[in-house]
Amino acid sequence: MVRTDPYTSSGRVYECLGCGHRSEGDSGRCPDCGNDLKNISVPRE
Repeated sequence: MVRTDPYTSSGRVYECLGCGHRSEGDSGRCPDCGNDLKNISVPRE
């Protein structure tokens, strides 16, 4: 049986992989430490 996550995002939220800084709608680099931001507004399997 395949289960899907019922989560639906209302906007895009990005989190820094280095320091944990969160930003809404801004992808690219973290303004605090310069590391990559990852979109965490995606359903999880």
